Amino acid sequence: MRDSLPEINRLSIISAAIMLAFALTQLVSFPIQTLSFGFLGILIEFGIDFRTIITILSAILAAAGMDWLILSHPKRALGINRWIYFRHWIIPVFTTIVISVALNTFAGSAFGWVSFVFGSLLLIAVFIAEYNMVASEENEYPLARIGLTGLTFALFLLLSIALFSTNVRLYLRLPILAIGSMMTISRSLFLRTGHWYTFWAFVNSLIVTQIAVGLHYLPLSSIQNGLILVGFAYVLTTLVTGIKESRKGPALCAEPVIMMVVVVLISFFW
Repeated sequence: MRDSLPEINRLSIISAAIMLAFALTQLVSFPIQTLSFGFLGILIEFGIDFRTIITILSAILAAAGMDWLILSHPKRALGINRWIYFRHWIIPVFTTIVISVALNTFAGSAFGWVSFVFGSLLLIAVFIAEYNMVASEENEYPLARIGLTGLTFALFLLLSIALFSTNVRLYLRLPILAIGSMMTISRSLFLRTGHWYTFWAFVNSLIVTQIAVGLHYLPLSSIQNGLILVGFAYVLTTLVTGIKESRKGPALCAEPVIMMVVVVLISFFW
């Protein structure tokens, strides 16, 4: 049981620091600084404000905090490059980005504080789950692996809904979705297969981003857009997993087809 939980002092310090950063976005506000530049005759403008800075700092804190927790794991392999544990940073960083986007979207409302409370609890759960995956035999904790896979796609769903529910311009929305889908697919592939498939993760995230461009011009709700994007991301992930595991026929297509049908039906009746 002790190996399943990180040191409470380290976990509380990391969580408190990130939660404080989240709380500041609800209490403090500074004027937006607009930056603009021209590219191929197109004027591109984007704003940098206090919340953007907090989002970046929170992501850095999440990565550093996860690394600090890993250092205290009793089953951590000694004498190897610490960068091998980079994979455990992905979901904590992704979680902080999603929470920050949600907080920025609903800032000043009661739902913003609800997002703060549940987001903070979710981040703690992610830290504990990733801590469980540090052991040399990662299949020793199948529930943590399954939970992280589901949580990763749930986070991508929340990110997609939050972005589609705001009036963010397409050229600002696409990079965030591209990064989110890349982190989701790459980590999910590793959790499923135990190997990094960077090329496939990049190709799949590019496909998901192109689908997001098409959805931008369709009269769909933000929830429908999010469900469709997550459905395609999951289908592409399972297809790559099946190919790498040498599945053929129904064994390869069953899960992706069933998942896509379920997602389409849910989005249609939503």
